[in-house]
Amino acid sequence: MAKTRDPQYHKLVKKLVNTERSQVLKSLLETLSPTEIAGVLLQLKLKHQLAVLDLLEQEHVPQVLKELQDSSTVLEEIVGQFSPEQLTGIVEGMKQDDAADLVSILDESQADAVLESLPDKNREELTTLLQYDEESAGGLMTPHVVAIIKDETVGEAIKEIQGYIKRQGFQMFYTAYVIDEHRHLIGTVTVTELLLADRRAKIAKLMNPDVVAVDEDLDQEEVVRIAKEYDLVVVPVIDKHLKLIGRITIDDLVDVMEEEYYEDIGHIAGTGAEEVTEPSVLRASRDRLPWLLLGLLGGFLTAIVMNTYENAILQIPEVAYFIPLIAAISGSIGIQSSSIVVRGLATGAIQTTDLLVRLWKELRVGFLNGVVCAALLVLMTLYLTEDLQMAITTGLALVVVVCFAAAVGSSVPILLKRLNIDPALAVGPFITITNDILGIAIYLAITFSTPFQSLSI
Repeated sequence: MAKTRDPQYHKLVKKLVNTERSQVLKSLLETLSPTEIAGVLLQLKLKHQLAVLDLLEQEHVPQVLKELQDSSTVLEEIVGQFSPEQLTGIVEGMKQDDAADLVSILDESQADAVLESLPDKNREELTTLLQYDEESAGGLMTPHVVAIIKDETVGEAIKEIQGYIKRQGFQMFYTAYVIDEHRHLIGTVTVTELLLADRRAKIAKLMNPDVVAVDEDLDQEEVVRIAKEYDLVVVPVIDKHLKLIGRITIDDLVDVMEEEYYEDIGHIAGTGAEEVTEPSVLRASRDRLPWLLLGLLGGFLTAIVMNTYENAILQIPEVAYFIPLIAAISGSIGIQSSSIVVRGLATGAIQTTDLLVRLWKELRVGFLNGVVCAALLVLMTLYLTEDLQMAITTGLALVVVVCFAAAVGSSVPILLKRLNIDPALAVGPFITITNDILGIAIYLAITFSTPFQSLSI
């Protein structure tokens, strides 16, 4: 039966924690899911977080901490208070890929103590996972995967799967992977096909040889793109020798999508990797300050550009009326072009080899938009200055600035991608500041060229 949840339970938990009504709080926590408890913990101070975790059943703690992995700063503070014995129990209660994520945020002494306390098999699997980059396919995968040999019969394969479930515990899966005698991944077979097939049939005759797998070192963003392109809910992972070594499940794929989305939003907004739940003012300041300093530098360079034309602006102050407008239009065009390209790179619709094609398209779009905006700017300039020559020159400058902004916005993300740098970095302060500086420089240079070449600059 579906349950409805009182939206005020967060407040109730906080009240019970603050008033130290442990028994009532424990009863309430028993009705909440790990996700709901994790959401409550994000709103509490560290000592109260630990008090709540102490009231939970031991087997529920790993599930709650798993839900906190997206808030790594909060999780780090919590696990930093645990003893090695507590951490070992928590790690043993997690899936191997989640356990690896938890161990990776521990300090060196804690991690060593936990690994030493684990059974040999678990320690070996965990150590293997920890060798991979956290944002690679190997770092995302779980090594527990249902694999059957091509020369087996359907009956033998079903028995093998039953044995796997008894050894590893029940795990939901829909597809078994087919391997050869060297563990090379050569195909797939669905659970439905296994159940309906003749028990004497060979797996090699039943399997689908068209299987999509990812390399262990592939970046997580590319893994998600492949999963979306081929409609995969589970992605098999292979090593350099094409051997099956693990699988990435849908829950991890969704986590990566969310992580990459918020990371890109952070770049666009200039907050870097700062988390919404970041409790430290100093850390929040550290994440935001570099982007603010970049903006400060951009503003200073813009001031230098305007200082170069100081005398000319003093003689024709009307030119300064449109500097904010030029900066705004230039930044907007750059953001539009770069956002489209970044999204295309993320989905695979745009490749790094498409630089010239994309540049040509965005230049044409920029030119058309620039002409329309320039026509309106000419009318605005005439209204303010009643100077036709100046109005035409200002409109011409805007067209050039818009085309330049479109070129920068469409090309920089692709160039960054070629350099293995996150192209989302280009969407925010970088593109805006670049277009502000160079856009204003272009505007002033054109405005004070031919029509006003007699002016002293």
